[in-house]
Amino acid sequence: MKNIFEEISNVSGPWYSALIGEINTNPVFVRVMQAVEAPFHVHKNSDEMFIVLEGELYIDFPNDTICLRKGDSHTVVAGTEHRARVPDYAQLIVIGGKD
Repeated sequence: MKNIFEEISNVSGPWYSALIGEINTNPVFVRVMQAVEAPFHVHKNSDEMFIVLEGELYIDFPNDTICLRKGDSHTVVAGTEHRARVPDYAQLIVIGGKD
């Protein structure tokens, strides 16, 4: 058993990602992002699901942006170009996106 809030309670710095488990060969990460953006990328064979625990997460697509807030989730379908961006601070669970 892991407590994800304990896992991230002492995190400092702009980026933290820890593997906390696996579901049907898909990795499950707890992630903290602070004033950071990932580069645009594609997962060819794996969907990627974002669940926001705290803060705001923006997911940018080539022609659109969505904003997720505490309690929101969104799945980026395999083959979709995207990036995650956090202008301030966010705590997340990220499932999949392994390839």
